[in-house]
Amino acid sequence: MLPQDGPQMPESALVTAILMQAYRDLFIAIKADGSSTFTTQAEQDQVISFLTDSAGSLARNRNALCSLIGWDGDALATRIRAMMDGADFPPPTSDPTPGILARHRHAVERIRSRWHHLNSPPPRPSSSVEQPRQRDRLCA
Repeated sequence: MLPQDGPQMPESALVTAILMQAYRDLFIAIKADGSSTFTTQAEQDQVISFLTDSAGSLARNRNALCSLIGWDGDALATRIRAMMDGADFPPPTSDPTPGILARHRHAVERIRSRWHHLNSPPPRPSSSVEQPRQRDRLCA
């Protein structure tokens, strides 16, 4: 998913590892108890925001990390958003087995659904003013 151009300095390798871990965390199963081998929904929501936000503190942090290794953080976010909207979502491993690919497809569906949920406006509450009252319906 992300380019690797030759040997890296230790600092660059660290920043690359942080960004790659954020990408991998998209695919980790959500566990309600937040056990150490899983992530909570709130943590995954933060990862989604970190990778896709176009403004705010998480976008600034992503862009700062990306700039340390010569990447454009906004371009990365644009690419991740495109994947959330249906573009190919590469598996987070370089040599996936058929089982990994099946789990990946399921995870991509779950991630996309969550991303759309986070980015959809909340439903507009119905107003009692807009609803005809029971009394008005009986009189008509």
